[in-house]
Amino acid sequence: MSFLACMAWIKRCNILLLIVVIAMSISSSAHASDPIERRVTGEWRFTAALDGAEIASLDEREAQQLLGQVFTIKKEQVKFGEMDCGKTGFDAHKVEPQLHLRKEFHASSKELGMPTPVTVVDLSCTSVFITKPNHLVIFWQGWFFDAVRVKK
Repeated sequence: MSFLACMAWIKRCNILLLIVVIAMSISSSAHASDPIERRVTGEWRFTAALDGAEIASLDEREAQQLLGQVFTIKKEQVKFGEMDCGKTGFDAHKVEPQLHLRKEFHASSKELGMPTPVTVVDLSCTSVFITKPNHLVIFWQGWFFDAVRVKK
């Protein structure tokens, strides 16, 4: 094989490799939310009212009364009690909790026990924080609740 033939072959291989890499990156970005979606969909039982924001719809007594109730997250529906937020997306990003909570929720991260950074997922009517496997911190009506996945 001549030098020019070898160079032409290498060029074709590089083009094919580039096409494969582009196709793989498009495929992986199209499914990028799937792992996040799988981590947050399901039924979540409120186990503790961790802390309230500066402005909240609930007082501490009302927040405590929500413990034991189940918060449902599905792509077709986010629901808690009588409140149905409808369909949702799973817009996720990693944040530094202290700064994010102060800016977005006018709240402190001291009592929430979140890792740094933490993944926050914006749903149709609220935000949830993935703190560890099968545990979320769910923001609801001005309060942050610790929630565990309901096992079926």
